[in-house]
Amino acid sequence: MKHTLLLPMAILLPVIAVSAENTDTCDIASGKKLRLIRTTPEVAAIVNETRPHEAKAIPAPKFAITSDNNNFILTIGGQINVIAGGDIGNNLYNQSGAGISFVTSQIPVPAVKGQKGDFYITPLDGSVDMQVVGFANTPNAVTGYLKVGTNGVNTNVVLQRAYISWRGLTGGMKLTLFQDDYACQPPTIDPEGPSGCISNVAYELSYKSKSYSGFRFALGVDVPTYYTSNGYYRGHDYAEYDNKQVSTTNYDQIIPDIPAWVEYSFSSWNRIRLSGVLRNFRYKDNVAGKDRTLTAWGAMLSGNIQPASKWILYYQAAYGKGIGSYIQDIAGHTYSFIPDDANPGRMSASPMLGANIGVTFNPTSKLQFNAMFSEARIWGVSDYANAGAEADNYKYALYGAVNCFYNINSFLQLGVEYLYGHRQTWNMGGANDSRVQAQLSFTF
Repeated sequence: MKHTLLLPMAILLPVIAVSAENTDTCDIASGKKLRLIRTTPEVAAIVNETRPHEAKAIPAPKFAITSDNNNFILTIGGQINVIAGGDIGNNLYNQSGAGISFVTSQIPVPAVKGQKGDFYITPLDGSVDMQVVGFANTPNAVTGYLKVGTNGVNTNVVLQRAYISWRGLTGGMKLTLFQDDYACQPPTIDPEGPSGCISNVAYELSYKSKSYSGFRFALGVDVPTYYTSNGYYRGHDYAEYDNKQVSTTNYDQIIPDIPAWVEYSFSSWNRIRLSGVLRNFRYKDNVAGKDRTLTAWGAMLSGNIQPASKWILYYQAAYGKGIGSYIQDIAGHTYSFIPDDANPGRMSASPMLGANIGVTFNPTSKLQFNAMFSEARIWGVSDYANAGAEADNYKYALYGAVNCFYNINSFLQLGVEYLYGHRQTWNMGGANDSRVQAQLSFTF
């Protein structure tokens, strides 16, 4: 474990040790006047530097409280999304953990007779965020970001993001570095997003470098207990088995996950990134009567291509062993680590894949069209999937979406969307679901 932690600390410590020049008292504390302004391009650029970059992110708020020279900035923003739609061919909306989230791993197999459709209207995809930037426009700019909202399932308000950023360091509850925020997907009404997207919120400490002629890198450590992108807990990504081979009761995971990436950007929307994550799983070998540690890993190629000013292409392909908690559709399933039948008492890391492609077309400043296709797949777990709960029997899933968004004005956006999903099991066959929905979104 000591050697595992030396690499990230060797990079993070020099950043912390940088001399604290330009640390004069921020304007908010020196008695200078504050002002409420409509967010200017300069202020938006400052706050966007450390805001989340993801498909469902709240854009820079329309108004901000700033000091005279923008040395201090406070924003409060949010979204209220009213979604109406219906399922066609199945009843995914009423499945546990789904609701307005089009979770393809929860599509009922087979479709329940007499329940092959549902209509809904719901406002349970709203959120509010607050961001504070101190010492803006200086090398010591520090940002605090907080976001709370509903999770699309019930009226409970949950914490979705909470982190601090300073000099490239970020710590708190945030998107994992293994996720490529810009390449995962075009925007969707669906809060869940593509089945094969690498998407996970983790408790993380990370460092992102500045750009060196287009090259950047990042390195972090994650706590190996995870949440979905919608903010609700799905539990450990390993199973609890109790059979003649092994018993993996809830062991504390004492070694953090280590995500990292290196990227080259030709321009804002022409970029390529290579990402990786190293994981360790601790379990009890009941045959040998001792603790063991199993190493798992993941690698991903992702990025964007902008062939013309109005077009943006998205791509992401990830493969690894034991990375189920990072793949959108596999998170929450219990097959990242399973007993190794060839070696009684031992565990093995399951191979799995997550892949997406997508495209955005912006014919005008008010109109946007998006399309995407995705696949999530897992291998080598048929014996355990067939013996487990029906809802956990998962082989692969396909996800497709097309949508259109129209900005009525700077506050209101109208969207319409068609979704298609297919879930395949190991021994029960497969099933499809389609969804048509519309959204009226108010952003402030």
